[in-house]
Amino acid sequence: MESHASRKRSSPVPEAMSASGIWVFESRHDESFFMEPTRHHFPKLIYIREGSGMILGDFDQVEGDGLGCDSGDCVLIPSGLSHRILDDPNHPIALYGLAIDPQRLAPCSDVERLIAPGKLPHQRVLLLDIERRIRRLLFLLRYPRPETTLSAVAGAIEIFARLSLAAQTNRSIVGSSENTRRPSRRASSKRSLHEADEDVIDEYIHWLDSNFFEQLSIDMAANSCGISRRTFTQQFRARTGKTWLAYLNQLRVTHAVSLLTESDLKVTSVAFQSGFEELSTFYRVFKRETGMRPMDYRD
Repeated sequence: MESHASRKRSSPVPEAMSASGIWVFESRHDESFFMEPTRHHFPKLIYIREGSGMILGDFDQVEGDGLGCDSGDCVLIPSGLSHRILDDPNHPIALYGLAIDPQRLAPCSDVERLIAPGKLPHQRVLLLDIERRIRRLLFLLRYPRPETTLSAVAGAIEIFARLSLAAQTNRSIVGSSENTRRPSRRASSKRSLHEADEDVIDEYIHWLDSNFFEQLSIDMAANSCGISRRTFTQQFRARTGKTWLAYLNQLRVTHAVSLLTESDLKVTSVAFQSGFEELSTFYRVFKRETGMRPMDYRD
């Protein structure tokens, strides 16, 4: 299972799918890098760490022969797609790669149906911390032992699982968001000054809808969107009609209601699983949102 390629390369890292069903690699290109068209029987995720160039291939999401890529971009190359990387000679690419073999990892058999091929939304890649996650896999595979291999396989599956979940959350919300979060947004062909901010806010909202139980802060949210706290606050309220905290608490209480009515978990467990660190805060917010105390609601 090849994991690292610290020297600069003039040709691609050779395919090295492991018996455990994952292939993780690093590739740093020199100015003479050249890649012949290639294809795999498995999907491959490419994260551009440095540099810029093109990934040439017949991606459905673009017209022409490929995708322009810069530092921070992440591309899913589907199985069977003939592709090659063409570097900007003045800015050679350094990248991380991650591939999984659905034939060996049955839970991953639907990955390509769940995640659209091509370039992933930049905000989603940032929020899911794809670079750090792949870097951890590379570290684990420096020391191939049963426990590190197990951890690496679990980490690889988690990356694709989180991307799948984010994509499905996006699709399930996009219809309602067109009606409620962005009325007449496309009324003019000219993009407004705020639309770029609105795009990252929308992506953050989609992410938040399935990660509300994490330990979060409004400063973290604004930083992840790359905008000031004031701009984030204004744009978030314009998209949802609520403050960030009110929207977060609504998601958490909705989940708590589901746990109270569909399980016999103790109230403490319900509170913590819904993202509340303090039981007193949970009681206060729950009563404000529902008009009832948690146990009364369950009864």
